[in-house]
Amino acid sequence: MLNSTRRQFIQTGMAGGITLATAAQPVWSANANNEVNVGFIGCGGRGNILMSAFSKVSGVTIGGVCDPDAERLEQAKERFPKAQAWTDLRDLIEDKSIDAVVIATCNHWHCLAAIWAMEAGKDVYVEKPLSHSQWEGEQTVAAAEKYKRICQLGTQQRSDPMQAEIKTFLHKEKGLGDIVSVQVNRVGVRSSIGKRSTPLLIPNDMDYDLWLGPAIDEPIFRDKLQYDWHWDWNTGSGEMGNWGIHILDDVRNVVFRDAVKVPTRIQSIGGRVVWDDAGNTPNVQMVAMDTGSVPVQLQLANIAAEPGGKKSPKHRGPGSGYIVQCSGGHYEGRRGSGVAFDRNGKEIRSFKGDSGN
Repeated sequence: MLNSTRRQFIQTGMAGGITLATAAQPVWSANANNEVNVGFIGCGGRGNILMSAFSKVSGVTIGGVCDPDAERLEQAKERFPKAQAWTDLRDLIEDKSIDAVVIATCNHWHCLAAIWAMEAGKDVYVEKPLSHSQWEGEQTVAAAEKYKRICQLGTQQRSDPMQAEIKTFLHKEKGLGDIVSVQVNRVGVRSSIGKRSTPLLIPNDMDYDLWLGPAIDEPIFRDKLQYDWHWDWNTGSGEMGNWGIHILDDVRNVVFRDAVKVPTRIQSIGGRVVWDDAGNTPNVQMVAMDTGSVPVQLQLANIAAEPGGKKSPKHRGPGSGYIVQCSGGHYEGRRGSGVAFDRNGKEIRSFKGDSGN
């Protein structure tokens, strides 16, 4: 595992070299209360939020929790004492009492964990981003089709009822006229993740081999193992995969109504600037996308406007959201809300949602 590439690791799993003993089975398995037993892989910040959300759904039971981090696993067990607990995600996936799986691991595990779960006959809710590459995403789609499973991606803003209202306003009602262009913003200050002179020591209560999975085993020179994996290409996808994907999915849904899957051309420039730290993903990035119809531009900035400052660079529109420029005005959308303005900047309509939660 440690000497293979991500592609080789996933290809091996898809080919059957890494298979599960559980044959595909119809969801849901019968239990005394006729409830759906959901297993959670990943018990960190996002995993805990999802556990809370699913626990409030009628007919759903938190049937299993899994994490290679012993501290996080223990905290999940304290919250849901009736749930089974595992360190190895394969054990949860193989267990026949688990009907469906929620995956809230580090990004590098999303694709493979989803494929294994579907191979075992379980439907999947997997956090975004789905994969490190288009190829990995295609393997996940292929698995869903092969095993006839549901695979739901965690771009939850798409589930906000407000989105349907906005689409009606922009397209059916033509509330702002013709759509001309789109500007996407992810502007928010983050701190440096530090740069150690010696490799980070992995905690003794962490099964690091399971945490690492299909990623490359290489020294870590940041100060924290958890969360800051976002800013390392080996395990994360940078701010584009962390926040950018939410906003781009809103644009794909609201502006293009899913008619555009992949832009015909993309031009991007950026890098990791100002900070001399252990991260390698961009903290500044500009992207221009040729969709074949409405052009889309994106700006991403995690640095402050001034050295040592806490304020973001000045920008038009929401810090985390998008602007739809139209012939009769513009619309500004963000998580859970949106506002339409006429050409003179006067607010003409507002939208309120639930953020898809």
